[in-house]
Amino acid sequence: MKKHNKIKMVHVKSWLRRLSMGMLLLPIVACSNGSGTGKSGSDAASIEANKSKEPVHLVFYSTAAWTQEAFNERFGDAMRKRFPDYSIEFIANGKGTTFQELLTAGTVIDIYWQDVNSTIPQMMEYDLQYDMTDLIKKHGIDLNTLDPASINIIKEMSGGKMYALPLVNNTSALYYNKDLFDKFGIPYPKDGITWDEVMDLTKKMRRTDNGQEYYGLVSNFQPHANLSPLSVPLLDPKTEKPTIMTDERWKILFDHLITAKRSLDNKTVSFVRDRNVAMAEELANIFLNNDMTGYNWDLVAYPTFKEAPNKGPQPLPTLFGITSVSKQKEAAMEVLKYMLSEEQQLSLSERAIIPVLQNEKVLKAFGTKSKYANVNFQAILKRKFTPIAMKTKYEAKVRDIYAKSVLELAKGTVDMNTAFRQMDDDVNKMITADKAK
Repeated sequence: MKKHNKIKMVHVKSWLRRLSMGMLLLPIVACSNGSGTGKSGSDAASIEANKSKEPVHLVFYSTAAWTQEAFNERFGDAMRKRFPDYSIEFIANGKGTTFQELLTAGTVIDIYWQDVNSTIPQMMEYDLQYDMTDLIKKHGIDLNTLDPASINIIKEMSGGKMYALPLVNNTSALYYNKDLFDKFGIPYPKDGITWDEVMDLTKKMRRTDNGQEYYGLVSNFQPHANLSPLSVPLLDPKTEKPTIMTDERWKILFDHLITAKRSLDNKTVSFVRDRNVAMAEELANIFLNNDMTGYNWDLVAYPTFKEAPNKGPQPLPTLFGITSVSKQKEAAMEVLKYMLSEEQQLSLSERAIIPVLQNEKVLKAFGTKSKYANVNFQAILKRKFTPIAMKTKYEAKVRDIYAKSVLELAKGTVDMNTAFRQMDDDVNKMITADKAK
């Protein structure tokens, strides 16, 4: 009996030891599972979260005629360097990759980007618009630090919401060929030049010398009409009726375009390619997209209109919109926020890519690291941008209809009143047909 009790006590003591050891181990096990406050628990939780988090793959798409190299140079490389765990893919518009083809194939576009004329209208056309307001607030993006003209037009086109963010800007400037002005002993254009003075120079520089033709001014509907400080909308945004017959400022703009076209003998001439052109009203970033080394050129601030004295041109921002179908909205906003950081906006500005961040340090650095030396880059940012004229989804089609009349007007085969009536009629027919679909 005593022996039996002794054996029983041994078993009890053994059980108690195991129990006590188990109690001592509980806090350690708890910490290792992440429920404690120790470092090892935090690491384990982080590892577990990373395992459960899906890899981030962001698809950027644009209908702009950009190459992979251009996208990478301005945006993609910086994004990938900052977010090495993110897969950043850019799909360019082309055969088999139109907007409609991608959507039909089930491709999920996370971020769509284009210039202000197209981004929001195209997103709305395919019901891809997404109000980024809450994400913008959550990620602490201060819209008051960005170009106000760009932010205001986004809000207007988004009905008070934010369907996109601007990452970089563009505008217009007056370029001139220094060699030609030197050749004919005519002073270079200067910052502050007016359009009346430009028109006089245009006529003066159109000449023939030793059998060689020299032309005055390259100026096209885009950017002259679309970026002028007159800010004339192509359509009334409320009625969607053309403004060509109702807004007198169109006559001013077309007078300039006609004079410029005649100074080219009504030919299609390129300032970048043809070195016998004195001046060009061009997008401010043409030197980024064309090799202009070995060419003696410079630029001045966009000419002023007497009808809008001291006013700068409109900007042409590139807008990036997170789509409604994206499953990576948080990651997409992280990337956009980084591209709006002082670090990245400064890098862009130094390379003469117009920043949207209105930061003195960033703006002063504009063009300081460009490969083009001794260019008057600061002239591009000399004046504050004029508010952007309201855009509609018909922007591109209306612009084409208005623009095609310039050549006929320059040739004199039609008078301005007749041409304007024809434009008005063509635009109304186009919109009516579109709405009937």
